[in-house]
Amino acid sequence: MNKKYLLFAFCILSTFTFAWSQQQDVPEPVFMNFTIQPLYIPNYHGRDPFRPLDNVNRSQQISISELDYHGVLMLGNTSMAMFSWKGNPAVRYTLKFRKLYGGDKVVDGVVGDITDANVILVQADQKIVYPRR
Repeated sequence: MNKKYLLFAFCILSTFTFAWSQQQDVPEPVFMNFTIQPLYIPNYHGRDPFRPLDNVNRSQQISISELDYHGVLMLGNTSMAMFSWKGNPAVRYTLKFRKLYGGDKVVDGVVGDITDANVILVQADQKIVYPRR
């Protein structure tokens, strides 16, 4: 009978110990005066580290078959051929000094020539000859 009282006392004591440990309120110093800081924005100088090295100065590629020819302009001694993109006529290209320009940037891989009779564009193994107007 003595063992039954000890087992009962042990069960009661462990229940109170468990209940007391669950009810205790402990202040958390980590969450007191908690501030939210903005995201870290790296400050770097030079080139963008997330752009590949081989595409730093490369312009957007375009096929010369996607260009519409509009004519040749003469500014002083300089001849310039005017082109627009078939997908969006507001996008203009200019051939001058044997290079094709899209805005102020040279289009890579495209060369051309303006002769007395023709305007010639060459890209890789593709060559298009337009009659000069």
